[in-house]
Amino acid sequence: MKHLALLLSLLAAPALAQSERAQMILDEAAETCESIEAGALEVRDGAIISADLDGDGMSDDEVVDFEYVSCEWNMAHWHGTGGSPIHFVIDGSWSKSWWGFKWETVDFAGERVILLARHGSRCDNFGASPCVQAFVAYDGEFQTVLDPGSAEEDVSEE
Repeated sequence: MKHLALLLSLLAAPALAQSERAQMILDEAAETCESIEAGALEVRDGAIISADLDGDGMSDDEVVDFEYVSCEWNMAHWHGTGGSPIHFVIDGSWSKSWWGFKWETVDFAGERVILLARHGSRCDNFGASPCVQAFVAYDGEFQTVLDPGSAEEDVSEE
């Protein structure tokens, strides 16, 4: 019976980081919990997801989603009206994070695109308004529109 309980506890344990980069993100979070005296780092199911973020056909990338990460005594440290940090780790070697709510990937014009739901203020609106930002992993960095202003905004009346 002890073996069954151990097996069930292992099956219920959250996924562990596959890459050193994802593990480093979690290690830094654990250090933060300790430095703010908020107890141990808690990593729940869903915190680390394997995915193909760069469109190479392999699920060797990882998403470290802090919606499922918290400090034992401070659940709000990485959570707020703007969501929580979501780290996109490419090939285990490099990453970048943004605050957001949910993410997904789509294929568009031959590219793998990461869509991230953001706080409405990122779209110059109120917090709960829909706002989505698109990213493409390319050549060691993420590509996204810097100034999404439309050409119509620049047209002056004669």
